[in-house]
Amino acid sequence: MVHEFEGIAMTEQEIFEALEEWQSLSVDPENRYAYEMRLKWLLDQLSNIRRSWEEGLKEGLKQGRIEGLKEGMKQKESEMIQKMLEKGMSVAEIANILDMTEEEVHEKLND
Repeated sequence: MVHEFEGIAMTEQEIFEALEEWQSLSVDPENRYAYEMRLKWLLDQLSNIRRSWEEGLKEGLKQGRIEGLKEGMKQKESEMIQKMLEKGMSVAEIANILDMTEEEVHEKLND
């Protein structure tokens, strides 16, 4: 862990050199302009990434709700078929009422 901090820590001399470099950049109008354009580009990229992430999150939530509704409908359909069987109805009668094949009724029961 000490080695990690050694890599991160800056000496006073390095800090002083970084400040001098910053001053030279801000004095020269061309360098200052280049720096500002680069910063603007980076901020634009960050904004695009955030927007894409938010759109992806919204789409994911929407898809999750749709999948949840579909799963709920399947579960309710299986419960309904099970209750019809418990009431003494045959698979053929259930298939006829629900407009399914007998095979589909069996599949719903096995889901």
